[in-house]
Amino acid sequence: MGLDRRSFISFVTGGVAGTLFTPVIWKGLDDVSIWSQNWPWIPTLTYGAEEKVPALCKLGSDAYGITVRKIAGNPVSAEGSDHPLSRGGICPLGAAAVQLLYSPSRAASPMKRTENGLVPISWDEGLALLAEKLKTSGKDTVLISGDDTGSATEVLAGLVRGLGSDKTFLMPGDGSVAVKAVQEVFGATAQVGYDLENASHALILGADAMTSWGTAVANARALAGGGAVYAGPTQNGTSAVADTWVPCKAGQEGALALCIAAVLLESGAVRTDFLGFSEYRNFVLTNYAPRKAPELTGVSEKVVRRLAADLARAARPVVVIGSGAGQGMGVFETAAGLSLNLLLGRVNTSGGMKLLPMAPTVVKGAPSSAELAGKDLVGYLAGVQSGKESAPAVVLAYEANPAYALPQGAAKGLQKAGFLVSFSPFMDETAAMADLVLPAPYMLERLDDAYTPFGSARVSYTVAEPVLDPLKDCRSTPDVALALAGELGIDLGFSSFARVLKARAKSLGAKWSAAAGGSAWTSDKVAALSGLSLWNKRYRLAAPPENLTLVPVAQLKVGSARMATVPFATITIREDELLGKEFFVQMNGATARRHDLAENDLVTLKSAAGSCTARVNVFEGVMTDVVIAPLGFGHTAWDDFSKGKGENVYDLLGAASEPDTGASLFSTAQVSVTRA
Repeated sequence: MGLDRRSFISFVTGGVAGTLFTPVIWKGLDDVSIWSQNWPWIPTLTYGAEEKVPALCKLGSDAYGITVRKIAGNPVSAEGSDHPLSRGGICPLGAAAVQLLYSPSRAASPMKRTENGLVPISWDEGLALLAEKLKTSGKDTVLISGDDTGSATEVLAGLVRGLGSDKTFLMPGDGSVAVKAVQEVFGATAQVGYDLENASHALILGADAMTSWGTAVANARALAGGGAVYAGPTQNGTSAVADTWVPCKAGQEGALALCIAAVLLESGAVRTDFLGFSEYRNFVLTNYAPRKAPELTGVSEKVVRRLAADLARAARPVVVIGSGAGQGMGVFETAAGLSLNLLLGRVNTSGGMKLLPMAPTVVKGAPSSAELAGKDLVGYLAGVQSGKESAPAVVLAYEANPAYALPQGAAKGLQKAGFLVSFSPFMDETAAMADLVLPAPYMLERLDDAYTPFGSARVSYTVAEPVLDPLKDCRSTPDVALALAGELGIDLGFSSFARVLKARAKSLGAKWSAAAGGSAWTSDKVAALSGLSLWNKRYRLAAPPENLTLVPVAQLKVGSARMATVPFATITIREDELLGKEFFVQMNGATARRHDLAENDLVTLKSAAGSCTARVNVFEGVMTDVVIAPLGFGHTAWDDFSKGKGENVYDLLGAASEPDTGASLFSTAQVSVTRA
């Protein structure tokens, strides 16, 4: 059987679309990796009764249900489930969920820093040390969480608020930026979702929705049948399945959205019944007239008009906007894409953009989820680094690796913390530099939950019971926080994390018995849009890039902001992506010739923030004057399968401020490239 264009591109970009629908490929990789690699830490198989139990995967951009297969009580593999956000699909990190239980990078016990480095201590000693620090840290306590769907973050945030601090931050992501865009530009408090399953036509701007952005597993199933157009600076897993790829300048997807909006406004076939429409219309037609599109976006006026016509003609169109890395976009940049759905009358409709209610707050004194989404971690830590913000006395990092996965200036700001505590199942870069490590159970070893991940078309709530007892000397982080709160005289309203989850389920109207049994609760409730205020102040987009632009992209087979490369995935990384310890960046032939470069050349990339070396992969699916760089390499911690492979592209990223909103922008970077 031959390969058509779409199948061929999908194959050479990693076969992402097909692998997400079935565990068969990943099960095959499991067998190959076990028998060909023969890693010494893989456990000996035992024989016994087989059972399948529900679990929750939160390793990538998503939070969805999986099924763990157990033999004689021991987990042996993970596969897709009937969860509404997976429905049989699984991502590369989810497929490795069981393997990671036995990773040599697991944090084995509590540790504290001494003059000899990190040394093991007892839990009693570790908790006493932390309680002592928190008694005096007060308003200078900071929480950084990498879990934006779970109630554990709310418990920890309640503890920090009880200490007198409002400095609770989520790791950066397009989901939080979308919440801020909806608040500031649309005048509503809601999170954003997309009903791709019921859309007849999807215009996807920048977001690699098929592979590593939003609810990627559900997106992949929804988009598999075609009907999508992808616009961005490079071909990726999403463009491979889309009907059309529209090359667009890096970071200018918002400008493209406004150029399309101008065409729709000219036609008059748009919704006009919202506050600020006249101001919005005048701004768009003045600054983003279709004739300006080539200069602003690299997209011809003809193509812009065609994209607008396709949206206007479609029965159920939807527009999705995001960044290739899933983070670093601006608030108004995001709102520019969202505004197309409003103009088309495609908000809170079948197949359109959904505005969903935020998770209700149940922990006493904790900040709301909307408040957490409004905090800018990158801006805060960059301020600490520059001296504009005072250095925190204590930083608590939960399920987050800010020492690795933040732009350089922000990551350096973390180093100024007086006392750093890591609550992580793994010895990642943040744990390696921490003053105190209090290991959290791995996701299959703990009680956990997830409320409506970013991009989901429906409200959902999922609870996951432990699949097995912890294999390491670790404790439930939210239960640790509740105990500390009690010792410090802070009333959070609960004595255990299980009671928090029961209260969460009750607040949503979900039955605890069903939720605890692995059945996801769903609702079609949407957030009200009373008093629309799309345009109540003047906004501007950042200027388009002038020189060589680096675009970081996320690939789950390489890892995520939370996870390093898993052994399963090493055999899927091609030799033109990583060769030995050197990683590759992509540019097209014209860009390579302009800089006197050729395939496989070793180059130095320099930005205002830092530099790194890489090999050149010439790929014609990249726009001219763009360099595509994969995130996920360059680890200095974790294990031998990920440590020392390539370089960390975050070191090239420096956060600028979006005009008017002040949001931290780091979805691109201006770089120079020279032969090394």
